Amino acid sequence: MICLDRANIIEGMKRLQAYKFRIEPNGEQQRAMRRIAGTCRFVWNKALALQIANHQRGQKFVKHFDMCKWLTVWKKEPETLLPQLTY
Repeated sequence: MICLDRANIIEGMKRLQAYKFRIEPNGEQQRAMRRIAGTCRFVWNKALALQIANHQRGQKFVKHFDMCKWLTVWKKEPETLLPQLTY
């Protein structure tokens, strides 16, 4: 036998609701998002290659804190410098 008290009725009446959002960036925003995604992909692939090379040499994986130090070095390398934008 099912007991129908007020708490069970209210619990059964709860409604789930979801929202959908759609972003529509303009051209400049699209370029910025692509640049950010490309930068993230570059950093990920470079760090992964270094970790794999370390592993193949039998060394331990580099910790997150040490990898963060690599970012400051990579930013200063000529191949990773962004060209100066002219307006």
